[in-house]
Amino acid sequence: MLLDAVILVLREVLEAAFLLCVMLVFGQVLALRSRWVGLGLLLAAVGVALYAGGMQGITDALEGAGQEVLNAALQMTVFLLLMPVLALGVIAARRMRQCGRVLPGLMAAAVGLALVRESAEILIYVRAFSAVDEYRLGVYAGSALGLGIGASAGVLAWSALRALRPARAFPVCLGLLAVIGAGMVMQAALLLEQVDWLPAQPPLWDSSWLLSEQSLLGQLLFAVLGYEATPGPVQVALYVGSLGLAALSIWLGYRIGGRANDTL
Repeated sequence: MLLDAVILVLREVLEAAFLLCVMLVFGQVLALRSRWVGLGLLLAAVGVALYAGGMQGITDALEGAGQEVLNAALQMTVFLLLMPVLALGVIAARRMRQCGRVLPGLMAAAVGLALVRESAEILIYVRAFSAVDEYRLGVYAGSALGLGIGASAGVLAWSALRALRPARAFPVCLGLLAVIGAGMVMQAALLLEQVDWLPAQPPLWDSSWLLSEQSLLGQLLFAVLGYEATPGPVQVALYVGSLGLAALSIWLGYRIGGRANDTL
């Protein structure tokens, strides 16, 4: 139980921590004030409280599919918020302005909702297994370890991105945000498949021989990039389409921003 708790909590924390660290560097490169971080954390705290308070009703909604559908909706919403973040970030960089309060507000909303989704998963897990006496200590200890490792990995990722020159950090952040967003769409599709809101289909390939989803690395790649060893056609189409939409958002940002006043 200790190892299971470490892996589950680490997987959830790592996804949120990775998104937050990329957003932090993204905002720093654009010289945004850091107040959006506090707003995002406040939104997350309110969202987690509401989720926890209504957990029973959420679980019972939609004939028992409420939790999966809500989590999928949160991930899809984060992805949709990332699209204007990419476009406005490029515009802000090329026109030497910060797009008012719109860009920081979108970044805060994306980070806040991502934290709500990941925190809710941890809360559900801890509540379920800590109610059993023989599991309680292992769940608490494993959760603390997973939280610490995930937070440390986020700090290391932030440090690595901060070490890059702005001219390199900016496109790297754009690419990472695009991939993280596509991974969230993949995860949302898997959740909807579990409750039959999307059709389950035969996999297009099986890469388990190369990297199993059950391995530690496989689970971490699933959390950050949406790795799936046996993806179906719908999942692949959604993943590729999400990357395409992200690329379109970035292209529109460069198109609207123009070629003059390029500061990066």
